[in-house]
Amino acid sequence: MTPPSLLESVLAALQEVIPGTPDLTARTELLDSGLLDSLGIVSVVAVLEERHGAQFPPELLVPESFADAAALTAALAAVLADSPAALPDPATGRTTTR
Repeated sequence: MTPPSLLESVLAALQEVIPGTPDLTARTELLDSGLLDSLGIVSVVAVLEERHGAQFPPELLVPESFADAAALTAALAAVLADSPAALPDPATGRTTTR
């Protein structure tokens, strides 16, 4: 996945998890604005892990990773870079590991 596709995936996951989501951008504050709370973090991580076939390590489960969609995209990119052979599935566009 290219970085813009990762951002789109993060934004879509956030829209799934946050009820009545306003228009989100890469820089919309998630934690400071109250859009994302601890349950929201768990939910969005679960959505992203399922879509991309990778697991967030504990060191990335920190508030800085969830400040905004850009930070979460950077965290997801780091997760995928550390995943063994993370490859996009051509049929679904989701990242899978092999």
